[in-house]
Amino acid sequence: MDSSNKYLYPLIHRLFDGASFPFQQNTRRKWGAVSSDRGATVVEFALVLPLLLLIILSLIDFGRMGFVEVSITSASREGARLSSLYPAGLSNVQPITTLVEAASPGAASISQLDGSATLTTTMSACSTSISSENTSVTVSTPFNWLLPIGLVGIVAPNSTLAQGLTLTSTSSMRCGN
Repeated sequence: MDSSNKYLYPLIHRLFDGASFPFQQNTRRKWGAVSSDRGATVVEFALVLPLLLLIILSLIDFGRMGFVEVSITSASREGARLSSLYPAGLSNVQPITTLVEAASPGAASISQLDGSATLTTTMSACSTSISSENTSVTVSTPFNWLLPIGLVGIVAPNSTLAQGLTLTSTSSMRCGN
């Protein structure tokens, strides 16, 4: 063994041999010893659990919001397409509303978390006198939070976030006259 390894070998041997490091004390407990770490673990869990639940509920809420936004965007696009196919315009909005509700099944109930919610549909119909006109369909639905967003009202009383949102999508297409 050369002189450069004479001090390194015992250190490496102790590290990988399972022996305790020279300046550490043996921290092994005897059987039956009561651990004082149990109370600290419960306190740490109690501090972390609300934050963890807030993160999980936020992910669920923003996922719901994204799904509803994509659904009503697709539904408004389908409604605008149907409206653009009738050059004389539709006499009422009922066929558009039926198509919009069929194109986004469950979007309103997912946004409201109950079965009573509906999609609101408005449209501007094509006219026969104006060529190269656009028709537009607007679809909207209220969105209720699963999170306790009402707590935002305590911090910021004028915030509209606490009352809920109205998700809206407008699509327009050229009329087919």
